[in-house]
Amino acid sequence: MSYRLGVDVGGTFTDLIVIDEETGRAVRDKVPSTPHDPSEAVITGARQLCEKAGISAADLSLFLHGTTVATNAVLEHKIARVGLIVTEGYRHILQIARSLVPGGLAAWIIWPKPTPMAPLEATIEAPERVGADGSIVRPLDEAALRKNLKRLAEEKVEAITICLINSYMNDAHERRVAAICAEELPGIPVSLSADILPEMQEYERALTTVANSAVRPTVSRYVGNLEAALKDWGTTAKLNLLRSDGGLMSAEKSRTAPVNLLMSGPAGGVAGAVWIAKNAGFPNVLTLDMGGTSTDVALIEEYQARLRRETSVGHLTVRASSLDVKTVGAGGGSIATVPELTKALRVGPQSAGAVPGPAAYGRGGELPTVTDANVVLGYLPENLLGGSFKLDREASKRAVQTVADALGLPLLEAAAGIIAIVNETMFGALRLVSVQQGYDPRDFALMAFGGAGPLHGNAMGMLMGSWPVIIPPSPGVLCAYGDATTRLRVDAQRSFNKLVTQTSDAEVGAVIGELIAQTS
Repeated sequence: MSYRLGVDVGGTFTDLIVIDEETGRAVRDKVPSTPHDPSEAVITGARQLCEKAGISAADLSLFLHGTTVATNAVLEHKIARVGLIVTEGYRHILQIARSLVPGGLAAWIIWPKPTPMAPLEATIEAPERVGADGSIVRPLDEAALRKNLKRLAEEKVEAITICLINSYMNDAHERRVAAICAEELPGIPVSLSADILPEMQEYERALTTVANSAVRPTVSRYVGNLEAALKDWGTTAKLNLLRSDGGLMSAEKSRTAPVNLLMSGPAGGVAGAVWIAKNAGFPNVLTLDMGGTSTDVALIEEYQARLRRETSVGHLTVRASSLDVKTVGAGGGSIATVPELTKALRVGPQSAGAVPGPAAYGRGGELPTVTDANVVLGYLPENLLGGSFKLDREASKRAVQTVADALGLPLLEAAAGIIAIVNETMFGALRLVSVQQGYDPRDFALMAFGGAGPLHGNAMGMLMGSWPVIIPPSPGVLCAYGDATTRLRVDAQRSFNKLVTQTSDAEVGAVIGELIAQTS
C-alpha cells in the first residue's frame, strides 16, 4: 500500500493528514507550530500521525507541503542581501519604480516608500545592450563586468539577481553574466529574469526576480533541512510544495523559483474547498479559512478559484500567478485590547500565536484572545482533539475579565463584544472578494473551515446573506487536505509583441511550441 501525507503549517497549529491512495481512508492530526523552525513541527507531527495511522515512514509515497516560510521571510524582512546586475544606465530601476502610491487622496504625504529589496549600493551595471528585437546592439564587456563584480563581493551579498534590458527577447547576455558570476563569486545563488519572468516591463521583471533572490537562501535552507530530516526518518517519499496558484511544485524547483511560494499557505485551503464544493454540489462558494493568527477568504465560481497574475505580500507585489486570496489579522489568537485613550474595544491584528498562545492553552498566555472569548461563551468545549488537548476555562475568564473591567461590562457581554468585532473584520474581507468585485454574496454558499472558522460560520453567513453555510468534515485540517489532493502544476510565459501583419502562424506556433516544451 502507498500513502500520501499532506502538511499545512499555520501560525498556531501545524495540520497533517495521511491518505490511503487505494481506499481513500484518511487519518488527521494537529500539533503546535514551532515558529523558530517550522520543520520541527512538520517532522514531529508526521511521526506522530503515522504512528496513529499504524503505518511506517517507508509506506509514504508523497509528502505534500504548504508552507509560509517565504511569506514570513518577506513580512518579517528576514531576507537575503541581494546584489542586482542591470544594463548600464539602468542602475536606479528599483528606486524609480512606478508612480502608483497605494491609499486614498494625499496618501503620498504619509505613505513611507518601502526600502528596495536590492539596495543601490549592491546594484552594479553590466556594459551591454540588447535591442527590442533581440539583436545585440552592444556586446558584453566582460572585463568591465568582472571589475564591477568586486563591489558585490565587498557588499557581502547572499544572492544575485541579473535583469538586463530586453533579455526576454534574447537571454544570451544574462546567461553569460551568470557564468561569470559563478566564476567570480562561487557558491552564491544566481536568479535570471529570463528564467523567472521572461516578459516585457523591466521594473516588474526586476522586482519579481529580486524577490525570488531575497527568499531563495531561506527557502532553500528550509527545504534542504526538511529533505534531510525526512531521509533520516527513513522515508523515500517525494517532497512537493504547494504553489501560490494552488498547484504543486517539486522541492528542486522550489529552491530555484521560491517566488512562486509566497502565498503557498492560503492556497491549500482554497484547493481543499474546491474539492469539497465539487462533492457537495455547490459551484459558487465563498471560503472562510480562520486559523489561529489570520483569516483567509476567497471566491470560487463554477468550481474554479479566481486566479491573479500577481502575488501581494505586505507592500510587495510581484508578477507571479496566485489564487485571489485576501488575508486579515483575525484569528483565534487575535488579542483584544482597550486603549486607554479611546476606551474602544479592538481585536487584532496582534496575535498570541503558538507561543504562548491564548490563555486557554495553559502555556503562559495571559492576554485575552478570540479563543478565550469563545471558551467563556461556551462555544468551545474544554476537551479538544479527542481529549488530548485541554483548555483552561478559568484562565480564559481571567483574561477576558480584564476587557470587561476596562469597558465596564459584564464578563459575557465583553466576550460577545470580542466576537462581534472579529466578525466585522472578516465581513470586510469577504466583501473585498465578492461585493467589491461585482459579485452578490447571496448567490454563494459560505464554507467555513480552519481551526476557528466553523465557530464563526453561521454569523458570517448571516452578515453576508450567503446560504447555505457549509462545514466540511475535519475542517481544522482542510488546508492539509488541499495540499494532499491537488496536482503538480507548471506554467510558462513569454512576451511576444508584433503586429499581425508582421508575423505568421508558423512564427506564433513556434513560440507556443517553446512554451509547451518548457512545461513538458
